[in-house]
Amino acid sequence: MKSNSLTVSSSRSREHELFSWTTVQKFYNLLPLGITPCKSIYEAKMYTVALFAMLSPVFLPLIGVAWFIYCSAKKGGKS
Repeated sequence: MKSNSLTVSSSRSREHELFSWTTVQKFYNLLPLGITPCKSIYEAKMYTVALFAMLSPVFLPLIGVAWFIYCSAKKGGKS
């Protein structure tokens, strides 16, 4: 008995996601005057941590988010 199997991937391509660290990196690179030049995803994470840390006195929940991103970047993540 001959069997034909078809495998369909249900996962979306990571390149086309709205939020990814690559998208954040591109956004930082688009800012005027080269304020936040990012050469890697690690740098994009660190700029995001700094931004959330500066905003955290106004928005207290951002402290936790900044800490999570910092720990994620510290582990190595994508580079």
